[in-house]
Amino acid sequence: MNKMIVGILVAAASAVSFADDASEASFATPFTHHAVLQRDCRLPVWGFATPGSTVRVKLDRKEISATADAKGKWKVEFPPMKAGLGHTLTLASGPRTFAALDDIAIGDVWICSGQSNMAMNYFGGLTRGKEEMEKNEYWNLRVFGMMEAFSFKPEDRYGRPAEWQHANFETVKGFSACGYFFGVEILNALQDVPIGIVNASWGGAAASVWMSLDAYASADDYCAKAAKDHTERIEKYNAEGGAAGYQKRVEQWKKDCQEKGSIPAEKPDFDDAGWEKVQMPKLLPDNFDGCAWYRKQFTLTAEQAKGGALLTLGALDDRDITYVNGVKVGGSDQWSQPRQYQVPAGTLKAGRNVVAIRIVDQGGSGGFLTNNQTDLALSAGGAQVPLAGEWKVKYFPFDAQPFDAGQVQYWTPAVCYNAMIHPLFPMALKGALWYQGCSDVGAAERYDHQIRALVKDWRAHFTSPDGMPFYIVQLAAFIRTNEQPVESEWAKMRWTQMKLGETLGKSGTAVIIDVGEKDNIHPHDKKTPGERLARLALARTYGMKDVVEAGPIPVLAKAGTAAGKPVVGLAFKDAKGLKTSDGEKVKGFQLAGADGKFAWAEAKIVKDKVAVEVPDGMKPAKVRYAWDDFPVCNLVNGEGLPCGPFELVVE
Repeated sequence: MNKMIVGILVAAASAVSFADDASEASFATPFTHHAVLQRDCRLPVWGFATPGSTVRVKLDRKEISATADAKGKWKVEFPPMKAGLGHTLTLASGPRTFAALDDIAIGDVWICSGQSNMAMNYFGGLTRGKEEMEKNEYWNLRVFGMMEAFSFKPEDRYGRPAEWQHANFETVKGFSACGYFFGVEILNALQDVPIGIVNASWGGAAASVWMSLDAYASADDYCAKAAKDHTERIEKYNAEGGAAGYQKRVEQWKKDCQEKGSIPAEKPDFDDAGWEKVQMPKLLPDNFDGCAWYRKQFTLTAEQAKGGALLTLGALDDRDITYVNGVKVGGSDQWSQPRQYQVPAGTLKAGRNVVAIRIVDQGGSGGFLTNNQTDLALSAGGAQVPLAGEWKVKYFPFDAQPFDAGQVQYWTPAVCYNAMIHPLFPMALKGALWYQGCSDVGAAERYDHQIRALVKDWRAHFTSPDGMPFYIVQLAAFIRTNEQPVESEWAKMRWTQMKLGETLGKSGTAVIIDVGEKDNIHPHDKKTPGERLARLALARTYGMKDVVEAGPIPVLAKAGTAAGKPVVGLAFKDAKGLKTSDGEKVKGFQLAGADGKFAWAEAKIVKDKVAVEVPDGMKPAKVRYAWDDFPVCNLVNGEGLPCGPFELVVE
């Protein structure tokens, strides 16, 4: 009897002592086997458990307890640790161990983010470094690759599988090549410090998708309105039944769209007298989504009309139905496919004939994609009848498509931040690498505001011993080389990126103007960007004085004279050994006077400066270098590192 009572009391005591145990507990996204944790700073570790339950987190012999909040999130913070290997990280609650992570390294963690050039991996057709990636293994270099994900609200958990892995060909061939080569350079320079690289990037993504909605709204007035509109769309979507409600609305919208332009404009005797006249071929108006009817009258001889014919129209975007004299002769939904339609014998008539085309366009530019007038023609009776010139057109714009919270665009604010960045907060890391900007070309001023807001936000939420350095890859040369000076949006973006790197604090910009490919927005050389990012980090973050951090960066443009002739003198930082990459004269400089019209200018290297010759009669106001989409330029320092595009006011 006494033994029974004792047993009951022991069981009751056990029930009380374990009442606060977690039924489920887990570490957050960044914590897996083989993880790299940031050295030399307070080290947050967090995860999830039953709300109100107590968990014990143990890093080696140091154990800290925490209580999960009402949302089931817990967090502890370990004191700073030195670089090293062989650590363990354990999560337990009551008598149960939920996770025991081994092979934990303490070192430096860098996150790399951006769009397709950061995401590009081995399979993108690498040139430099391809064999190194295939052959080398690095126990102390570890990678954490995050697959693309999006969300309309900040997520505490990353919703896809991800784990830390040692760097070898099998684990890095699908990983950011730029991030990998950066990691190799840092590892080799530091020797005994493990390096971790986190990749969170997505092809096509504009800067806006990597920012919190609050940070995006703070960038400028345009972004503030866009953020407000976005929030209202989400709220309306949810209020109108979410996905089920959207499906009903989009079906009705499709029905309405089909009815737009439902007029018998294909009939030869249709009255188009009130329609707009337009010279063809040409695109539809900018930002037009809807249906457009095009009609063209043409005259044939009896010889031309007696048989069949071939109608050519060039490519039509998105889809078309084409008629000749009321007879349907073809149609396609292949937007890039040139149209060639057979006109059956008996369709054509001597005298007046009519071709009518119904084009439907949704998203982007549309209409006649060709700008070659000879693409619009009718081959009939052995003759070529031109159809370019004046046509009649009638537009039937579509109402805006209902908002779908299940789909995002590459500019939808905050969606990648919510799904891929927010789950990492408050992760401790050394710094960030950024390779993005192609999707924002044409909006450089707004990009400047957005990146400043993004960096401020990330720095506020990540944990870093150095205030989270932020290193940017400048966009490479791309598209075309112009014979005369132009207002290049690509050059403007590159100069914006350089100014960001020089003014954000604890940051810098890696110039890769020399590795661009004219017909490829994704340069195959990803080792050079990685190496140049590493130079900046080693010099500016790690303080290595023997590392040349970058190519020449302009700091001053001043009017003066040389040998009695007017010049604009340019001073640079990182200009030791200034020279040209090809041994020829300096190329790529332009000057403008008060009228703002730029012209090519001769320039000479004078020690570690440049003197740009001023044309007779000009009072120089501005100087530019490498200001083109794909510039011809050759200024480098003694290390062979290039000077990037710039524009300075002449003092």
